[in-house]
Amino acid sequence: MLRMRKVSEGNRSKFEIIAEILRNLRNPICWTNVMSHCNMNSKQSGQYLNFLKSSDLIKVQVAAGKITYQRTEAGRAFLKHYNKIVLLLDPSISAPTLM
Repeated sequence: MLRMRKVSEGNRSKFEIIAEILRNLRNPICWTNVMSHCNMNSKQSGQYLNFLKSSDLIKVQVAAGKITYQRTEAGRAFLKHYNKIVLLLDPSISAPTLM
């Protein structure tokens, strides 16, 4: 899988964080996995997951008492457009895979 180079040299932007979360939600994963895979603390991950849920970019599933998160079609579309914008800004960045 090709990786995107960081767009900025400093802290991640909100859009970079949102895109990273959505990339990790290809398959349903729990909140703690989102935290660890995206390198966030519990407060940050909770805020971003709530925002993504209210924006219909992710869906929440509850099965056997376990809560998991997965991106929606709108979330997949966001990633597609985000990746196009990043490539337009810096064509030297390798295109990530969406699937």
